[in-house]
Amino acid sequence: MRIIAGQHRGRNLVTVRDHSVRPTTDRAKQTIFDILSNRLDFDGIEVLDLFAGSGSLGLEAISRGARQVTFVDKSPQSLQVLGANVTALGCTEQCTSYAADVFWYLKNARHSFELVFVDPPYRLERIADLPAELYASGALREGTFVVMEHSRKSPVEPSESMFEITRKLFGQTTVLILKTKSKESAQTQLQKPQG
Repeated sequence: MRIIAGQHRGRNLVTVRDHSVRPTTDRAKQTIFDILSNRLDFDGIEVLDLFAGSGSLGLEAISRGARQVTFVDKSPQSLQVLGANVTALGCTEQCTSYAADVFWYLKNARHSFELVFVDPPYRLERIADLPAELYASGALREGTFVVMEHSRKSPVEPSESMFEITRKLFGQTTVLILKTKSKESAQTQLQKPQG
């Protein structure tokens, strides 16, 4: 696994040697960042990387100009590998890591971000709840982009009242690219009479 573009282009990253962790493939990562680059200026943004694993997505964002990345993962092994990657790239001052459950973090988030990566284990029991939990949290603001990966066998259906939704398929993986709508817009759409 490597950094695809930007300041650290071509640098290799250490991965977590654990079958419960499934790193984003270079092909999927390339497509994700190609789409984001057409919609978002990475320079100076703040990024949240949930279920961070080795930190591949957040570190790619730093390489492309993100000012700060907050990583959240509860696995000690993942956090150790993440720390090694951050140190190897020399970007310690731009990175903050939390050893925490993602749902707990979202309930307690007091800071919002321009870009959020969500790469949960495919067998996560509450995977379908993540878009709504994110929207209800303090981590999103109007216009925040959310990139979420999930298995095609575990459907995730974000509400169109909360997000503009783009889907990309990579084999058995679905990548959702969501743009957060305002809370007022979501309320208005939810209050519209049905049919």
